[in-house]
Amino acid sequence: MEYGIIDCHAHIFPPAATAAGFPDVATHLLHQQRSMHMHGNQPYRRCHDHSIVTERPLWDAKDPSPTGRREVNFRIGTHGRYEWTVDDEDQYVQFLAPWMANLEMTAETMIAYMDYAGVATAILQNDHIYGNLAEEFAAAARAYPDRFIGLAQVEEAFAYQDHELQRLHDEIGRLGMAGFYFTTTGMFRSGYKPMHSDPAYDPYWKLVEASGLPVFWVQSGNSPVGTYEDEMRHLARIIERFPGIRHLLVHGVPTTLYADENDKLKLPPIIETLLTEGPVFAEILYPIAWGGKQEYPYPRAHLHIRQLVERFGASRFLWGSDAPNVDRYCTYAQSLTYFTRYSDYLSEAEKRAILRDNAVALLPALARMDKREG
Repeated sequence: MEYGIIDCHAHIFPPAATAAGFPDVATHLLHQQRSMHMHGNQPYRRCHDHSIVTERPLWDAKDPSPTGRREVNFRIGTHGRYEWTVDDEDQYVQFLAPWMANLEMTAETMIAYMDYAGVATAILQNDHIYGNLAEEFAAAARAYPDRFIGLAQVEEAFAYQDHELQRLHDEIGRLGMAGFYFTTTGMFRSGYKPMHSDPAYDPYWKLVEASGLPVFWVQSGNSPVGTYEDEMRHLARIIERFPGIRHLLVHGVPTTLYADENDKLKLPPIIETLLTEGPVFAEILYPIAWGGKQEYPYPRAHLHIRQLVERFGASRFLWGSDAPNVDRYCTYAQSLTYFTRYSDYLSEAEKRAILRDNAVALLPALARMDKREG
């Protein structure tokens, strides 16, 4: 295409068995075990015959705090797997693609992905499962100017405390992070007390609002926060007190929760309100959720995308891949072409908005890149 495509959701990270920016390997492993407990897209399997396991042995479902962690010898496997042992039986989840021997994604590999697919720039999202990686993101941006910009990572459970606020000032200042990443599952460190919309978090939200940078949100449809609608109600309360902050819903609106048997969407009023009246945007990112359920180019996803754009307008949406995770279902290039080649229901202007212009409008760092290129 004649314009530079921006992937709003990509990852680079060191081997999963390292500390990866945490104080030690054990803290990183704690986050990884909690993440695999919360993960529901890929099934748990037995190592000896790969049959599916329906039990959830990694965490006490009644205790979302660190004390709910179960001792199951949770460990980093190889080739994209996390492993553990229950009653002398080894089990695993295939979280990443099988080619990822060390569960690692280097900046150089991501650049090769982008070059092959024709993607100009990637926004590096920073989830705890990969580490606390602002330093690595800054190094990648220096090594590959205008190809990467990164998001600041916060320990969500402690985001309002002075030590976290100081770290964030450093990440958006010295390291040049272009926005904030916030996953509500990170609040397990405090047992989800207080909640992120409580006044206790106001120092964090004041910092975010003053920065002028957006927040990239990961929310769950079923967690100690509640349902997805509950997650959106918390977001609405934050917007009410801090209207200057812009927000992006990572992974997009979970439209499968709100589709009938004919794939007609009926979204809850809280989502309708946020996407029409609030400073809220959403990713268009279907292969990572749908790739295990239907074949490329995901025709049902297009029914949902079309309804979203018709209802809220193309200006509310940004394309993302979730690379390299998406490799467990399709190639990086396919995570783009399912959208670019099979969305004839969109105009070229709408496609460009979703593939580039909306990201430039959302992130000041991308706008500065545009001026340099101009």
